[in-house]
Amino acid sequence: MITNERQYQISKAQVAKFRAAIEAPDSSTRSLHPRAQKALREAAQSQLNDLAVEVADYERLRDGQLTAITIQPHQARIMRNWTQKELADKLAVAEQQVQRYEATQYKGVSFERLQAVADALKLRVREVITFEPL
Repeated sequence: MITNERQYQISKAQVAKFRAAIEAPDSSTRSLHPRAQKALREAAQSQLNDLAVEVADYERLRDGQLTAITIQPHQARIMRNWTQKELADKLAVAEQQVQRYEATQYKGVSFERLQAVADALKLRVREVITFEPL
């Protein structure tokens, strides 16, 4: 899950590296058994596919192409084109605190703080109760 511009740039660079590795395997893999070569190619393709989806999701969020969806606070921040620092400023906390919130997907955050984040991002909070079988 890409949560900020830095991760986005790194992920885009990784996509390019995976594409290059798949298109032109290096000489070290040529000595491998054909099945091993195939396994490496398939693993790289799988990683490329996953990363490409994450990059595309981030771009759709950032560009406002997603609207009426259930979203995480970090996704709303991206849709608003705010950095973690900008959200932190609106909450009057350090940028590192927003980074910690997002790294844990807001787990353990008090309801009051979560409501403040929602208010800053202009989100409507809806309570959902789900049944978890024992």
